[in-house]
Amino acid sequence: MEKQQITVGYVDLTQDESDRLFEEVKKDKEIENYIELQGLMDDYDSVIIEPEARPLDEILEGEDTPNEREQGGTRYIEVFNKLEEDTRYRFKSSNQE
Repeated sequence: MEKQQITVGYVDLTQDESDRLFEEVKKDKEIENYIELQGLMDDYDSVIIEPEARPLDEILEGEDTPNEREQGGTRYIEVFNKLEEDTRYRFKSSNQE
């Protein structure tokens, strides 16, 4: 099976992200290759979910905190069907800068 980078909406996924999406979608939609995945993704859109940065003491709700640094998090990509209510796929983004 030949791998390819997948585009969802205006987001060009990296090869790692395309592989993660393929593994998630093949379970639900019984697809067998990346060409079928790209065809399916033509009806989907995606959003990048940025980590929420809040003061650490707010996250820990008043527990003893060493300082007031903000906490980073993990960036995710969420893929959803733009035409109808369907399964949403959320996976870790390769770009965590």
